[in-house]
Amino acid sequence: MDELETFEAETQAPDLVNRLTRELAEMHRTIATIQRKLTNTTRSLEMRTQELMESRAALALLQATLDVSQEGTIAMGYFGRAMHFNARFLEIWGIPAHKASVLNDAALLAIQLTQVKDPARFLDFAQARRARPDEARHEIFELTDGRVLDCRVMPQKMRNRRVGSVTSCRDITEYDRLERLVTILESEMPAIVAEAKATML
Repeated sequence: MDELETFEAETQAPDLVNRLTRELAEMHRTIATIQRKLTNTTRSLEMRTQELMESRAALALLQATLDVSQEGTIAMGYFGRAMHFNARFLEIWGIPAHKASVLNDAALLAIQLTQVKDPARFLDFAQARRARPDEARHEIFELTDGRVLDCRVMPQKMRNRRVGSVTSCRDITEYDRLERLVTILESEMPAIVAEAKATML
């Protein structure tokens, strides 16, 4: 190697070292950025996993509560999908088992409207529930077969976000019949009914 080549090699070596040092530093910065993003993603995934576990636990509790209830109960999701319902709900509304698996808000309403004596009032009840989903609702409806149902709608929230509603229906036919009978007796025999009520207290 002559003197010129030696000189060029000696002057290029520091440039090469500097360039490699810069590239290495840039690679370290890139790796650090990727690690920060991975850390943030991991935290986000952990939070979502926690939320999912809490949601599953809440749903399991809700299902257990619904299944032991004597009332007909259905939980509807925010977008009108049936999340869960108990056997009593299907029994009260006469919903066949093969329709239960595809039950949604529209299908349920269609079934219910054929069974209530006053479909227009029931439709108002359903539409009010949709229009004002944060309000609890309570109505009593007579069915075409003579039964009387006490229906209540309660909004459901999770982490202060609306997730749906729970509707419960209780058959109060016998209670309603007795109440009407008492009303008739009170108008026809007020003294006797007042005396009977006094002995019950």
